[in-house]
Amino acid sequence: MNETATKAKTVVLGLGNLLLRDEGVGIHAIRGLRERELPPDVELVDGGTAALDLLAFLQRAERVIVLDAVRRGDEPGTVYRFRLEPKALQAGSVPLSLHELSLPEALGVAQKMGIHPEVIVLGVEPQTIEPGLELSPQVRAALPRLLDAVCEELRRSRGRDRGQGRGVGPYPDEAGA
Repeated sequence: MNETATKAKTVVLGLGNLLLRDEGVGIHAIRGLRERELPPDVELVDGGTAALDLLAFLQRAERVIVLDAVRRGDEPGTVYRFRLEPKALQAGSVPLSLHELSLPEALGVAQKMGIHPEVIVLGVEPQTIEPGLELSPQVRAALPRLLDAVCEELRRSRGRDRGQGRGVGPYPDEAGA
Protein backbone atom coordinates (compact mmCIF):
# COMPACT_ATOMS: atom_id res chain seq x y z
CA MET A 1 0.00 0.00 0.00
CA ASN A 2 1.37 3.37 -0.98
CA GLU A 3 -0.28 6.44 0.55
CA THR A 4 2.12 8.99 -0.93
CA ALA A 5 2.39 7.86 -4.53
CA THR A 6 2.72 10.54 -7.20
CA LYS A 7 0.80 8.46 -9.75
CA ALA A 8 -1.62 5.90 -8.33
CA LYS A 9 -3.35 3.51 -10.66
CA THR A 10 -6.23 3.21 -8.17
CA VAL A 11 -7.31 5.66 -5.48
CA VAL A 12 -9.58 4.23 -2.79
CA LEU A 13 -11.45 7.20 -1.41
CA GLY A 14 -13.25 6.99 1.93
CA LEU A 15 -15.88 9.67 2.48
CA GLY A 16 -17.91 10.48 5.54
CA ASN A 17 -18.22 12.22 8.86
CA LEU A 18 -16.97 10.22 11.83
CA LEU A 19 -19.07 12.35 14.18
CA LEU A 20 -22.36 11.09 12.68
CA ARG A 21 -22.13 7.35 13.34
CA ASP A 22 -22.88 5.41 10.10
CA GLU A 23 -22.11 8.47 8.00
CA GLY A 24 -18.44 7.72 8.79
CA VAL A 25 -18.39 4.21 7.29
CA GLY A 26 -16.10 5.26 4.41
CA ILE A 27 -13.47 6.54 6.85
CA HIS A 28 -13.77 3.40 9.00
CA ALA A 29 -13.27 1.34 5.83
CA ILE A 30 -10.06 3.22 4.93
CA ARG A 31 -8.75 2.52 8.42
CA GLY A 32 -9.56 -1.18 7.98
CA LEU A 33 -7.90 -1.32 4.57
CA ARG A 34 -4.67 0.05 6.06
CA GLU A 35 -4.42 -3.29 7.89
CA ARG A 36 -4.61 -5.30 4.65
CA GLU A 37 -2.00 -6.17 2.08
CA LEU A 38 -2.78 -4.07 -1.01
CA PRO A 39 -0.97 -3.64 -4.34
CA PRO A 40 1.69 -0.88 -4.37
CA ASP A 41 -0.20 1.16 -6.99
CA VAL A 42 -3.21 1.64 -4.65
CA GLU A 43 -3.50 4.88 -2.69
CA LEU A 44 -5.82 5.10 0.31
CA VAL A 45 -7.38 8.53 0.90
CA ASP A 46 -9.37 9.68 3.92
CA GLY A 47 -11.55 12.18 2.06
CA GLY A 48 -13.70 13.20 5.01
CA THR A 49 -16.56 15.42 3.85
CA ALA A 50 -14.67 17.83 1.56
CA ALA A 51 -14.97 16.15 -1.85
CA LEU A 52 -14.09 19.32 -3.74
CA ASP A 53 -10.64 19.18 -2.14
CA LEU A 54 -10.05 15.80 -3.81
CA LEU A 55 -9.16 16.99 -7.32
CA ALA A 56 -5.45 16.34 -6.77
CA PHE A 57 -6.18 12.69 -5.99
CA LEU A 58 -8.57 12.34 -8.94
CA GLN A 59 -5.96 13.84 -11.23
CA ARG A 60 -3.44 11.11 -10.58
CA ALA A 61 -5.81 8.13 -10.69
CA GLU A 62 -6.89 5.85 -13.49
CA ARG A 63 -9.54 4.37 -11.21
CA VAL A 64 -11.32 5.67 -8.12
CA ILE A 65 -13.18 3.42 -5.70
CA VAL A 66 -15.44 5.56 -3.49
CA LEU A 67 -16.45 4.18 -0.09
CA ASP A 68 -19.38 5.88 1.60
CA ALA A 69 -22.77 5.64 3.27
CA VAL A 70 -25.36 5.36 0.49
CA ARG A 71 -29.09 5.73 1.07
CA ARG A 72 -31.04 3.70 -1.45
CA GLY A 73 -33.80 2.35 0.79
CA ASP A 74 -32.67 -1.23 1.44
CA GLU A 75 -31.94 -2.89 4.77
CA PRO A 76 -29.27 -1.15 6.88
CA GLY A 77 -25.91 -2.79 6.25
CA THR A 78 -26.67 -3.61 2.60
CA VAL A 79 -23.49 -3.24 0.54
CA TYR A 80 -23.93 -1.63 -2.88
CA ARG A 81 -21.68 -1.50 -5.92
CA PHE A 82 -22.27 0.67 -8.96
CA ARG A 83 -20.27 2.41 -11.62
CA LEU A 84 -20.57 6.18 -11.76
CA GLU A 85 -20.86 7.10 -15.43
CA PRO A 86 -20.07 10.59 -16.79
CA LYS A 87 -23.59 10.93 -18.23
CA ALA A 88 -25.06 10.33 -14.76
CA LEU A 89 -22.96 13.15 -13.35
CA GLN A 90 -24.23 15.52 -16.02
CA ALA A 91 -27.82 14.54 -15.35
CA GLY A 92 -27.39 15.24 -11.64
CA SER A 93 -29.78 12.43 -10.80
CA VAL A 94 -27.46 9.88 -9.19
CA PRO A 95 -28.65 8.96 -5.68
CA LEU A 96 -25.01 8.64 -4.70
CA SER A 97 -24.53 9.43 -1.05
CA LEU A 98 -25.12 11.79 1.78
CA HIS A 99 -22.51 14.01 0.06
CA GLU A 100 -24.49 14.01 -3.16
CA LEU A 101 -23.72 17.60 -3.99
CA SER A 102 -19.99 17.71 -3.37
CA LEU A 103 -18.75 14.40 -4.82
CA PRO A 104 -20.54 14.69 -8.17
CA GLU A 105 -19.45 18.33 -8.34
CA ALA A 106 -15.83 17.34 -7.77
CA LEU A 107 -16.06 14.64 -10.42
CA GLY A 108 -17.79 17.06 -12.80
CA VAL A 109 -15.02 19.63 -12.32
CA ALA A 110 -12.43 16.89 -12.89
CA GLN A 111 -14.12 15.96 -16.18
CA LYS A 112 -14.08 19.58 -17.33
CA MET A 113 -10.34 19.60 -16.59
CA GLY A 114 -9.84 16.54 -18.80
CA ILE A 115 -9.55 14.13 -15.85
CA HIS A 116 -11.58 10.98 -16.53
CA PRO A 117 -10.89 8.19 -14.03
CA GLU A 118 -13.18 5.18 -13.90
CA VAL A 119 -15.34 5.63 -10.77
CA ILE A 120 -16.81 2.72 -8.82
CA VAL A 121 -18.92 3.36 -5.72
CA LEU A 122 -19.05 0.82 -2.92
CA GLY A 123 -21.53 1.96 -0.34
CA VAL A 124 -23.32 0.74 2.75
CA GLU A 125 -26.93 1.50 3.61
CA PRO A 126 -26.79 3.42 6.94
CA GLN A 127 -28.98 2.69 9.94
CA THR A 128 -28.19 5.74 12.07
CA ILE A 129 -27.08 9.23 11.03
CA GLU A 130 -26.95 11.07 14.32
CA PRO A 131 -24.23 12.40 16.62
CA GLY A 132 -21.98 9.64 17.87
CA LEU A 133 -18.69 7.94 17.12
CA GLU A 134 -19.72 4.27 16.85
CA LEU A 135 -21.13 2.54 13.80
CA SER A 136 -24.54 0.92 14.25
CA PRO A 137 -24.44 -2.87 14.74
CA GLN A 138 -25.78 -3.45 11.18
CA VAL A 139 -23.16 -1.24 9.53
CA ARG A 140 -20.36 -2.53 11.76
CA ALA A 141 -21.32 -6.08 10.70
CA ALA A 142 -21.22 -4.98 7.02
CA LEU A 143 -17.73 -3.47 7.27
CA PRO A 144 -15.84 -6.75 6.55
CA ARG A 145 -18.03 -7.28 3.44
CA LEU A 146 -17.20 -3.74 2.30
CA LEU A 147 -13.46 -4.34 2.76
CA ASP A 148 -13.74 -7.65 0.88
CA ALA A 149 -15.62 -5.85 -1.91
CA VAL A 150 -12.74 -3.36 -2.24
CA CYS A 151 -10.23 -6.20 -2.50
CA GLU A 152 -12.43 -7.94 -5.08
CA GLU A 153 -12.68 -4.70 -7.07
CA LEU A 154 -8.89 -4.40 -7.05
CA ARG A 155 -8.60 -8.00 -8.30
CA ARG A 156 -11.12 -7.25 -11.06
CA SER A 157 -9.23 -4.19 -12.20
CA ARG A 158 -5.92 -6.04 -12.21
CA GLY A 159 -7.52 -8.77 -14.37
CA ARG A 160 -8.77 -6.15 -16.84
CA ASP A 161 -5.33 -4.55 -16.93
CA ARG A 162 -3.88 -7.93 -17.91
CA GLY A 163 -6.53 -8.47 -20.60
CA GLN A 164 -8.45 -11.06 -18.59
CA GLY A 165 -11.88 -9.40 -18.83
CA ARG A 166 -14.06 -7.88 -16.13
CA GLY A 167 -13.95 -10.75 -13.68
CA VAL A 168 -16.86 -11.99 -11.65
CA GLY A 169 -17.73 -10.76 -8.19
CA PRO A 170 -20.52 -10.72 -5.67
CA TYR A 171 -21.55 -7.09 -6.30
CA PRO A 172 -23.01 -6.71 -9.80
CA ASP A 173 -23.28 -3.27 -11.39
CA GLU A 174 -26.71 -1.76 -10.95
CA ALA A 175 -28.53 -0.76 -14.09
CA GLY A 176 -28.79 2.94 -14.76
CA ALA A 177 -25.91 3.99 -12.54
